[in-house]
Amino acid sequence: MTEPRAAGTIYDLGYQRYAGPRLGRNSAIANLIGYSFRAAFGIGRGPKAKLLPMIVSGVVFLPAIVQVAVASATGRPELVNYANQLNFTAFLLALFVAVQAPELVVTEKQQGVLSLYLSRPMTATDYAMSKMFALSGAMLLITLGPQLFMFFGKVLLSPTPWTLIKSEYPLLGPIIGGTMMTSIFVAAIGLSISSLAVRRAQATASVIAIFLVLPAASGIIRTVATGSVRKYILLANPILVISGFTNWLFDVQARRRAVITRLDLPGQAYLYLMIGVTVVGVATLVWRYRRQNA
Repeated sequence: MTEPRAAGTIYDLGYQRYAGPRLGRNSAIANLIGYSFRAAFGIGRGPKAKLLPMIVSGVVFLPAIVQVAVASATGRPELVNYANQLNFTAFLLALFVAVQAPELVVTEKQQGVLSLYLSRPMTATDYAMSKMFALSGAMLLITLGPQLFMFFGKVLLSPTPWTLIKSEYPLLGPIIGGTMMTSIFVAAIGLSISSLAVRRAQATASVIAIFLVLPAASGIIRTVATGSVRKYILLANPILVISGFTNWLFDVQARRRAVITRLDLPGQAYLYLMIGVTVVGVATLVWRYRRQNA
């Protein structure tokens, strides 16, 4: 005789259809941008995720603080140099994007949540551009913050602040435009390369190769190349492109033996090159996610 089995029990868990407001596509995009912006600085993650953003932010602000302090001690506000600050920041931006760009895009692919983002109402293009806006905004905070600190520090150091601000305010255009273009340029390179990678380590190594290995390789090629190739191969160095753009933007004359001087290119050429690379990078980023969502 078989033993009687326990009877099953049905529980009413109270599942109901969602009847609240549906905020739609714009709200989804805004939330993703906000989330990605915080993730770029490690906010909401463990202490290790916050380490690099804190180090980069501190190192970027340090020269700005030193310049303002020296200018204050010597009474010479002209020692504050915006172009040098932006050139110094370029390498740190490359380090920042090499680690944080994979964090923003590769991690979500590995965790299998990308399909949730790419469901309605958000499209693949929305997702890609949200990441672009978030990372560009994070790097703009790092680049523009020290520049504004130097600008207002220089003004306040002057015995006649109002007179100085009238002569300095035309520089706000190059300061804002230069930091914005540089941030977008570096973000486009980092995100487009990271979007093609499967693992974070692979993406980080690929981005580092663009900013470190590629310039070294271009230098080697230059030693054996001739003609126009010998001259223009140096433009494969993104940091050099940023330096040329910065010198043109702030009307800085490069040293006689500097690489930029030997290139002898008009300043606008660096701007056009940065715009072209940015367009290609963003197009690659959008194409990658549209293809994945197809």
